[in-house]
Amino acid sequence: MNKQNSGVVFVTVFLSLFFLVLAIGYAHSYNPGFFPDEFAHMGYVVDVIKNKFPDYNNGLVFSSNKLNYLNHPALYYVIVGELASLLHLQDMYANVGRYVNMIISIIIIILTCRMLYATTKSMLATFTGGAFLLVIPMFVVLGSAINNDQINVLGCTLVIYGLLGLIEVERKNKSLTSSVIIICIGGIVASLSKATGSLVIVCLLVSVALFNFSTFIKIIKKISLKEWLLIILSILIIIFYFACVHAIYDDFYPAPQGNPALWFFIENPNAKRLDFLEFLVNFFKSNLVTITIPYGHVPIIDSETRIVILKSILIMLGGMSSYILAMKLSKNNTFFNLEFSFIIAFAIYITVYVFTIRQLHLNTGYMGAMQARYFFGFLPVCSLVIGKFICYVNSKIFQIIVFMLMVSGLITSIYPALVKFTDLRMLQSTIIIEQPLYNTSYGYLTKGRGFEQAILAESNSLNGVELMLATYARNNHGALILELLDGSGVIIASDIVKMETIKDNSYTWFDFNNVKLKKNQKYLLRLKCNDCTQSNAITWWAVKKEVESHVFLLTKFGPGAGDAYSKGEAYVDGAKIGGAFAFRLYF
Repeated sequence: MNKQNSGVVFVTVFLSLFFLVLAIGYAHSYNPGFFPDEFAHMGYVVDVIKNKFPDYNNGLVFSSNKLNYLNHPALYYVIVGELASLLHLQDMYANVGRYVNMIISIIIIILTCRMLYATTKSMLATFTGGAFLLVIPMFVVLGSAINNDQINVLGCTLVIYGLLGLIEVERKNKSLTSSVIIICIGGIVASLSKATGSLVIVCLLVSVALFNFSTFIKIIKKISLKEWLLIILSILIIIFYFACVHAIYDDFYPAPQGNPALWFFIENPNAKRLDFLEFLVNFFKSNLVTITIPYGHVPIIDSETRIVILKSILIMLGGMSSYILAMKLSKNNTFFNLEFSFIIAFAIYITVYVFTIRQLHLNTGYMGAMQARYFFGFLPVCSLVIGKFICYVNSKIFQIIVFMLMVSGLITSIYPALVKFTDLRMLQSTIIIEQPLYNTSYGYLTKGRGFEQAILAESNSLNGVELMLATYARNNHGALILELLDGSGVIIASDIVKMETIKDNSYTWFDFNNVKLKKNQKYLLRLKCNDCTQSNAITWWAVKKEVESHVFLLTKFGPGAGDAYSKGEAYVDGAKIGGAFAFRLYF
């Protein structure tokens, strides 16, 4: 192995390990269900564990009595469910699903780095292009969550990798077999993962064929009978899957119930429909937000510096893409032939996608489905654009600027993934249970009042508790007491915190010194202040009990309205209030 190849291997391994650190950080910082649609994806995995296939007739969202609303093909769910069964990890299938996506993400990184080096022969281009994947926060989040987005991106990456190989192979007059196999596998994986994956592949194939027509014709003429059989077989596999699904469920993309757009229309039939320009502005803003921040069903701690750096990288990428288009159209520059085709494929995809969700909006009034992750199949194209452009522009200053931007992006991406690990209490605990949602409070915690939260012991000891408290933006003083009571009402642990040390709208630590508990038994947290008045008091943030819309009440349809913390009730002054207070338990 020569020095250059060793360097590329080092870059690929470094980026893969860096991703793994970030992904494990997210996975261990946020419980299953906190990332987009995780409970719905988990519901289908449970179906596979029980019945070998997702239940598209009566499958439920995990931890809910509501029917599942996802209409995705079954590949990811079958892989995770069967793997969990094979390894006898049925009780840990959520972790299996997350780690499967980590492995898939590393494969994507490796393939992207191989593409970059194959087309540029540059370690700098390989590093900057590969690093682009990691500075996109939702690529890392999805790679550490339970969802089928990442396997869809893998399928698209394989097709891009194969198309790149076909063009390069044709130039060098070598066998097409390996590239054909890779494209066929990618097509199967993407098509059996998400409908958007199929659209990405169609756009890629059409664009590459149109803008590399003479080369494409030469490739077609070189395809052997064996390779044609492989292509036909892969198409037949896809057709067979969808034919079977349609025969059983009377739909190519079935789901037990309608999606959020239908729910919205049923509840808001007269919702405002935006004009086209206003719709486009909302589309752009929503996609910009969802490509620059990590998000889910809970707030994710982030850094404004990281967001600014990522926006700078995206502006740079837009400039590079525009330059490639201009160069190709004005001078027929052959250096960017394939990248030009990929950019046009992305433009076709976005056009189709915009008009599809525009029609959805006109039909229902729904403004969802505007998330950048729906076009993540093109992320490897972005990496290729960055890598090829760096090689084309022979400017050391420009290359240093791009390199420093990517390094800054990588460094700042550490913060949202690992910020919770800066708390030593997290490292000292084996189980952390969090209820992070809050949207209300129940007034001043004054003398004689009590805020209480029932909890379930997940272990035989409890290190301590963090409560999300508010100071009303003032400096309070006095003693705040948190007690832990067992099932008989006996206080088994307590801690006192000085209110002078409490920061507004932040977690406050109460130390229970590893008090002994009985696992799976109920306990009660009671917060009180014996000397507080309205002018000198705090409050404990809480989330209201979700109230199900009367339209869907007592049915299996519509969105779920589950408890934020189903293992214990919240009480104010002895009265059950529903919902839950915001807390973290460190077992």
